[in-house]
Amino acid sequence: MKKLYLIILILILIFCSGFNVTISYQPNVDKIEAVFKSALPKECGIIYTKVPRGLIISIDEKCFFNEGEARIKESSLYILDTIASLLHTLPNYCVVEDHTENNNFENSDYKENWELSMSRSANIVEYLVKYKNLPNWQLFALGFGEFMPFRDNVAAINGMDKRIDFVIIEYEAKR
Repeated sequence: MKKLYLIILILILIFCSGFNVTISYQPNVDKIEAVFKSALPKECGIIYTKVPRGLIISIDEKCFFNEGEARIKESSLYILDTIASLLHTLPNYCVVEDHTENNNFENSDYKENWELSMSRSANIVEYLVKYKNLPNWQLFALGFGEFMPFRDNVAAINGMDKRIDFVIIEYEAKR
């Protein structure tokens, strides 16, 4: 009986102290995911992850780049064009994050994964702004190199450590 009184007292203190217990549901993220899933090709092995900041669309970086290079493959431009056309319809910010590791830098202009990673994400943002006319305020480029692996943390498959993440931000952000 003492435990019941203790629980009731704790609940009263929590609610009287102004502590808010809320469950955040983002219906817009579900809609955005459905739009991207219907438009992007299935053969790219895309992983969709809902997180508090919005939706992460992860695509294997082999679709976009050759090893050790930051030049976007022409064969991947249709994916970027599709993403651009979808972003044109959204008011959301998009963070383009590159994650790369274990690159062979023998014949490369780069010496570190983080350096290559930043160049890759910047090249994607530049393409989207310059050739697809997305507003530059809508896009951010980040390069994480090997410092944020996917591994078993998110997906059952142990892969996608080398990936491009398109993070569709679903909250108010200011630059």
